[in-house]
Amino acid sequence: MLDEFNAAVRRPDAHGGLARLPLVLDALAQDEDRPDGARWIVDDNARLDTAALLRYFFPQPEIHVVAAEYGAAAHKRGWLRLDRALRTDEYMSLVETAEGWAETDRTLDNVLHEYGRPSAVFGDQDPRSAKTLGYASGDRTSPLAVFHFGEAGDAPSARLLAFRSGDDMFGANMGFTPFGDALADERERRQH
Repeated sequence: MLDEFNAAVRRPDAHGGLARLPLVLDALAQDEDRPDGARWIVDDNARLDTAALLRYFFPQPEIHVVAAEYGAAAHKRGWLRLDRALRTDEYMSLVETAEGWAETDRTLDNVLHEYGRPSAVFGDQDPRSAKTLGYASGDRTSPLAVFHFGEAGDAPSARLLAFRSGDDMFGANMGFTPFGDALADERERRQH
């Protein structure tokens, strides 16, 4: 079941789509005592979720953004298998610098050069495709830090839209690149 989840969260389109992810997580949760009564699809606090806020501003609903949310929830429970766990000092440096670093337009190539191979890639592996990169330390209590990318367009690789780390509205670092801000502004104009 863990193998199935880890394959599906990285490439939802190839494994039954987003609807499959909560079903697999529910099956995993049935095998584990959950005294906290946690749910996978939280509707009562969704308005305070930073990922939901960021997703609202993206040019279109992005499957990889939602998959990264499921990946972050699984990381907390030890179910997300990391391709690379950052050392504590690497993770802290990333969390402390990435928000400011992302105030300039960046690409996938720039992020990989600055922060190295991610802990998990959510979405298409093609370097020009939209995706989310997740970075995590081996400490499950440290939330997944994520970089959200849109299609490359005229750039050499996918274009960075936003960065976030942290679990809630008040304890999170998040920010849009200028390119991400422009897309968010355009979407806001179209909705009004």
